[in-house]
Amino acid sequence: MKNNMPDKQNVIDRLTQDLLGPLKDDELLFSYPSDVYLTGILFPPKSDIAPEDSDQLQAEGGLGIETNDTSQDEVSLATVKRPASAGISFVVESSDAPVINIAVHGAVYFLDEDSAVITEEDGEQVKKVPWRRKVIKASLDSITLAFSSQDYEPAQTGVDGLGMHIRTSAWGDRILVTVAMINQHKLPEEYERRSYEEICFFQTELEVTAVGKTRFCARPLGGSAIDEDTRMARLIYRDVKEFAVGHTCSAKWDTKDDSVTKVSTTWLPSSNVKSMSSEGVEEFGPLTKENILSTSWLAETSGDDLIIGLRKLPELYRQWYLTQAEKIDGLDSELQEQARQHIKNAESVSQRIDTAINLIANDKQVETAFRLANKSIQLQRQWAEPKEKNALKWRPFQLGFFLLTLESVADENHEDRNIADLLWFPTGGGKTEAYLGLIAFTLFLRRMRYGESGAGVASFMRYTLRLLTVQQFQRAAAMICACDTLRQGHEVPIDIKEDLTDIPFSLGLWVGSDTTPNNFKNAKVAMADANAHNKPSQLKFCPRHIKTLLTWSVDETSKLIVAKCDDPDCLWHKTPVPIWTVDENIYEQKPSLVIGTIDKFAQIARNKNTTQLFGRNTNFRQPDLIIQDELHLISGPLGTLAGIYEIAIDKLCSNGDVVPKIIASTATIRQASSQIRDLFNRGTCLFPPPILDARNSGFAVEDQSDPGRKYLGITTAGRSAKFALQAAAASLMQSVSSDDISDAVRDDFWTMVTYFNSLRELGGALVLMQDDVGNSLTDYSSRRSENPRVISEPMELTSRVSSSEIKEYLDQLNKKYNEQGACDVVLASNMISVGVDVPRLGTMLVNGQPKGIAEYIQATSRVGRRRGGPGGLVVTIYNNAKCRDRSHFETFSTWHMALYREVEATSVTPFAPRAREKALHAALVIMARHLIPELNTTVANVNIYQSELEEFIEYIVDRAEDIDPEEAQNVEYALQGFLEKWLGSASAYKQYWNDRAYNKSLMLSAEKAAELKSRSGAYHGRAIPTPNSMRNVEPGSLYVLEEKLR
Repeated sequence: MKNNMPDKQNVIDRLTQDLLGPLKDDELLFSYPSDVYLTGILFPPKSDIAPEDSDQLQAEGGLGIETNDTSQDEVSLATVKRPASAGISFVVESSDAPVINIAVHGAVYFLDEDSAVITEEDGEQVKKVPWRRKVIKASLDSITLAFSSQDYEPAQTGVDGLGMHIRTSAWGDRILVTVAMINQHKLPEEYERRSYEEICFFQTELEVTAVGKTRFCARPLGGSAIDEDTRMARLIYRDVKEFAVGHTCSAKWDTKDDSVTKVSTTWLPSSNVKSMSSEGVEEFGPLTKENILSTSWLAETSGDDLIIGLRKLPELYRQWYLTQAEKIDGLDSELQEQARQHIKNAESVSQRIDTAINLIANDKQVETAFRLANKSIQLQRQWAEPKEKNALKWRPFQLGFFLLTLESVADENHEDRNIADLLWFPTGGGKTEAYLGLIAFTLFLRRMRYGESGAGVASFMRYTLRLLTVQQFQRAAAMICACDTLRQGHEVPIDIKEDLTDIPFSLGLWVGSDTTPNNFKNAKVAMADANAHNKPSQLKFCPRHIKTLLTWSVDETSKLIVAKCDDPDCLWHKTPVPIWTVDENIYEQKPSLVIGTIDKFAQIARNKNTTQLFGRNTNFRQPDLIIQDELHLISGPLGTLAGIYEIAIDKLCSNGDVVPKIIASTATIRQASSQIRDLFNRGTCLFPPPILDARNSGFAVEDQSDPGRKYLGITTAGRSAKFALQAAAASLMQSVSSDDISDAVRDDFWTMVTYFNSLRELGGALVLMQDDVGNSLTDYSSRRSENPRVISEPMELTSRVSSSEIKEYLDQLNKKYNEQGACDVVLASNMISVGVDVPRLGTMLVNGQPKGIAEYIQATSRVGRRRGGPGGLVVTIYNNAKCRDRSHFETFSTWHMALYREVEATSVTPFAPRAREKALHAALVIMARHLIPELNTTVANVNIYQSELEEFIEYIVDRAEDIDPEEAQNVEYALQGFLEKWLGSASAYKQYWNDRAYNKSLMLSAEKAAELKSRSGAYHGRAIPTPNSMRNVEPGSLYVLEEKLR
C-alpha cells in the first residue's frame, strides 16, 4: 500500500479510513458497520446509545480528580440519543435573491447473500454473509433561499430515508442559513440489529455551493472590543475568518482566489498550525552576517566595536516596524488606533534597548558583566555540545530581551523596577536561555560592585511543577558552573581582570520533600537507601563533562551532601560542584541562584532559616532578580494564594525603596497586565510587542518551511468516549508500525502521548490500553493483512510518579523505537504541559478538551519539536456529552487558526474574602518574623514591636489600594483583628507553628485544622489555620455577592 504521499498524511488517511471509512469504495464488511466505524454516522431518530457504548472511561476506586478535571461536566449518556441529523450554518449575501446548491454524499450497508463465504470455526463450517457498501448521493439544485423553513422529504432528495432542512434568518443586511441532512427512517417496533444497521447512513457529508451572484461571507467573531487584549486580537488576527460552523459535525470551506466557493460538513476536521521561527525577520540578517549574535563575539569584543555592533539590533528592529507603520492607513478605520498603539509600544521597547546599550558604553563594570554573562552562556553550550565548533548564537529576541531588561537590573533605583518584563514567546522558542543570560549578568555585576556582600542569593527562579523545576535545574547548573569557572579565572577574556571574590557562584534546588530531603538527617537516610524516591542526587552527570558521572556523598564534617566529578581533570573533582539540593544546606550556603517550586514559599512563614535566603541577618544584599516562569499557571486559586505571599516576598527582597526586578515568561496568556498587577503590583512590558499580524512580531515569524503541527478532531457523537479512545489509539499505533511509514520518520510517531484531564480517566485508560486496544489493533491490522503491533506496558507521567522515576522516564522517552526499552504509550496528565522537551515525540492523543486553551496549547506543543522532522500530529477526542467539547468540535477550524487568541483570561484575587481568611495573616507573620530579627525565633515578644507591625499592615493595605481598592478597608480590618489576637494572647504562644500544640502556637497547618474539624465537627484551637503548601489549592471557592449603594 506504499504510495508517494508524505508519511504524516498516510497516518491521517489511515485514521480516516479506520474511524470514518471506507477502506475501499465497494468494500465488504464481516462485522456490523457501526461496530467497524466510529463516526460520520446518522442513525434513525430517537436511537438510544447502546449499553456497551455508555461505559465511562474511569478507573474504579479513589484516584481522585485533578483541578483541571472535566469529567463532571459530562451529561449522562442514558439521556442522550444517537445523532439523526447533522448540518452547518453559514452567511451569504446577494444583490438578487440568494441561490444555493446542496449535495449530500454517503453510503448504506446491506447484507449481500451473493458474496457469502464459508469458513471453518471450531471444526464446523460457518456461512458468513458480508455487509456490502452502497454509495448514496442526493442533490438539491438552484434552491432560492426564503426567510422561512424549507423541508425536503426523501421523495424530493431521491434517497430513501434522507431528508433535508433549510432555515434562514436575517443577519443584518445578510442572510444566516442553516442546512441539515436528516435520517428520517422509522425505527422498527421491535429492535432487530440487521434492520437497524440497514437504515443508518455512513460516511455522510453535506456540501453547499453558491450560485450566481450569491457569495459566502465571513461570520462576525466576538463582541465589542472592551479591553486592550480584545482590541489587540482584533488587529493581529484580522485575517482569520469563519465561514461556517457545524452542528453535531464540524465544518470546513474551500477557498479559491481569496473567495470561498464551497462550505461543507466534516467528521474529522483538521488544521495545520505552523511553528514560529525565532530567527526573526529578514531585516535582522546583518546581525548574523556580522556575527553580532555570537556569544563568543559578544564576550571577546569591548569598547566601541561592541557598542557599534549592539546598536544594530534596535536600529534594524526600528527599521522593520516603521515599514509596518506605513501599512496602518490601509487598515480598516476601527483597527488603526490600536495599530498605532502597537507601534508606540515597539518604539518604547527599542528605546529601552538603546538606553541599555548606552549604559554598557558608559559603565565599565556593566560592560564587563555583560561580556562575562555571554561567556558563561557560550561555555555551557560548548560543554553540552563539544562537537559543535561554532559558538552559541543568540536569537534576536533573546539578545533583545537581555538588553531590554539589563538597565533595570543594573540600576537598583531605575523606574523600570516597577515594571515586570514579560517574555511572551511560543513554546520551544528558547525563553530559558534569555533569562539565564540575565541571571549570569546579575551575578557578575553584584560581585564586581559589592564584593563579598554581593554574594548570597542574587536571584530566584520559580516554577509551579516539580518536573519543570528539576529539568530547569539541570540547565541552570551548567550556567552556574560556567560562571564559577570564570570566577576561578579559567577561560576569561584576556582583557578582563575583575576580582569576583573567593565565594563560589552556586545553585540551590529548593523544592518539596517528595523530591529532595528537607534536612541533612533525612538526606543521609535517602543516600543510604537504594530505593529512596527523594534522593539529593538530582544531577547524574557533571555539567562540564557531560558524559562523566557525578559521585554524591555525605560530608559528615560539614554536614553537607556534596557531588564531585569522576574526571580527575575537572575543576570539581576534588572540591564539590557548587550545587545544593537539601534545604538545610541551601539555608547555610545561601546559593547565588535558588530554583524552587512556588508552593515552597509557603514555608517562609513556618521556617526561621528561610530568612537567610533574603539576605536578612546576614552580610549579604537582598536578591535583585525574581524570575517567574510559565506565568499563565500562576492564576485562579493558586494565583490568588500566591498573590498574598508575593506581598511578603516583595518586602523581604526590598531594601527601603529599592524593589527587586521581576521577570516573567509564558507562551500563553490573556490580560497579562491585570494578572501581573494583581500578583506583583507591577506594570507590564510585553516582549516582543505585537505589531500588525500575529504571524510576525519582528522577533518571531511564522515559519513557512516548517511542516507544522497537524490537529485533527474526533467527536464521540452517538458513541462512548471509551470506544472513541480505543479506536483512535489503535489506529494511530498500528499505522506507525506499517509499511505506510518510512523508517526515516517512524520514530517521530512511534511513541503516542495520550493526554487526560483527570487521573480518574487516566486510570480507566490504563486498563483499556492493556486490554481492549490490543483487540482493535488486531482488527485494524487484519483488514489490511498486516501483523498487529504489540505494545509494551504504558508509561504513566502524572503527579503520582516520584521525582526519581520522572528522571528515569524522561531517559526512557528519549530511546528510539528500535532500541530496547523504547516506550510505546505515555499516559499523561497536565504534568506534561510544561518542561518536557523530548524532540522525538511526534504524536499526541488528547482525551477531551482541556478546561483552558492555554493548557491545550502547552500540552500539544510537546510533540513535533524535532528540527527537520515531519512535524507533530495531534488528535483530540471531543466528548459530545460535554457542551464545551461539542462547541469546540463544531468550530474546530476557526479557533485552531487563531489558537493563541482563544486563550482565556484568568483571575487572581489575593484580597478576596476567602483568600484573606486563608492566608492574609501569613504575609504579616512573614514580614514580622524575617524583618524584625528579635521575632525570628520567638513569637511572644510581639508587644514590643507593635508599631513596626502597624507599619507592615499599612504596607499591605497600600498594596490592596493599588490592586483592589474596594477590599482595602476589609484587608485592614482583617489584619488589625489578627494583630489584636496575637498581641492579646502573646504570652500563651510558645511557637510560631506547631501542629501538635495548636493551643500554644500562633499557626498550624490548614490540613491539620481540617483533620481536627472532621473529628469533632469544629476546630476550636487558638492557632490560626495557615496553608502549609500552595500545591493543593481548592479548585473553587464560594463567592459573596454584596449590594452597594452608589
